Amino acid sequence: MAAGEFRRLLMASASTLGRYQGPELFQSLTVALGTPQTVVLPRQLNINRPLHSILISLSFRVTVTVGAYADVSVEAPQSILQNIQLRGIHRSYGSLIPYDVSGATSFAYSKLTQQNPLSERFISVGGGALTAAAAPGVPFTSPFTGAVNTHDMILNYFVPLVPLMGIGQSVKRQQTNYLLMPDDWTDTLQLELRFGDASGLGDPTGATVAFTAFGSASGTPTLEVHLNHGILGPFARGMRSGVVIRNERQLTDVQSLATQQRLTSLQKRITNLILVKSGLIETTGMTSGVQVFDTLSDAMLNRTQIEVDNKPLRQNDNNRLQRTYCGGMFNTTSMEGYLPLCFLEGQNPLLAYRGDGLSGGSTYELLTDIIAANAANRVNYLQEQVIGGAYPELRA
Repeated sequence: MAAGEFRRLLMASASTLGRYQGPELFQSLTVALGTPQTVVLPRQLNINRPLHSILISLSFRVTVTVGAYADVSVEAPQSILQNIQLRGIHRSYGSLIPYDVSGATSFAYSKLTQQNPLSERFISVGGGALTAAAAPGVPFTSPFTGAVNTHDMILNYFVPLVPLMGIGQSVKRQQTNYLLMPDDWTDTLQLELRFGDASGLGDPTGATVAFTAFGSASGTPTLEVHLNHGILGPFARGMRSGVVIRNERQLTDVQSLATQQRLTSLQKRITNLILVKSGLIETTGMTSGVQVFDTLSDAMLNRTQIEVDNKPLRQNDNNRLQRTYCGGMFNTTSMEGYLPLCFLEGQNPLLAYRGDGLSGGSTYELLTDIIAANAANRVNYLQEQVIGGAYPELRA
């Protein structure tokens, strides 16, 4: 390649990669929250440009009369959105679900890797000023009181489709290797949102609860879906794009004390992070199909670690220290009940653990000590996986 051509490509790269369009409104509709609802967007996501992330905004008023909530979920009000699922058909990998995560976990997810989270919640009580609620921390508390009053809320959820590695120019540039590309997905990406009812905020026993439009005693809550596209310019056709998969799953066999109990087998794929979320599930007042955490807990699990063939990938003897370590490396702060087991703290996606290189007979597992017994104990885990992308092929 001639020196002039090289300089031209270098300048094109510096002026293009890492630029994004910002939130663009894709769909606006209303959603009744008086009963559990599943909203399937009436058209496939617009992917005529590479897709970086989805931003979901929900605005509504919840009016509580007669009596207060008997118990408020620790992750209210964001727990009203029960699940976010994105599915589609990739031209090379077939049918995939890149994202299948609860609304509550989605809300907290970006704070695992940066101090200022990309999800927000705003609340006005009794017609007062709309106030930004503090980001989740320790303790993890809800800004929704459940008291008899009118509560106007705006909830903004950030749904990442690329690896999250903190902030910085190089991070934004490296994320372009994981944008969802038009040629890979065509018109197959479908977004499905599942909402709870009054019990999506906690146990409403003794309360009469009504959902209306934001700032009004009538009308219907409003839902907006925005898309953030990447700008690749002349590099759009030359990318070898990977797919990041985030699927959250719940484990129920965690009620009894145990030492190094096997929680689950992990997928033998490139792994950026394992998230382990622990707490007590709400057991009273729940509508069928609706589930929320009553509390989140750091005192339920310890020595949670990933093992390959019965050997830890990284020794973890103290969950709180492990969480503090990841928080420090990403310049963020802890959240109660959220334990990240991270591989990308060097802010380079190629630092991911190459689970795809494990042999067929190897074990790839998540283990933990259960140090607090309770019938309501629950553990959610999420393995952030990568398929394809700018990784060299490995032979097992």
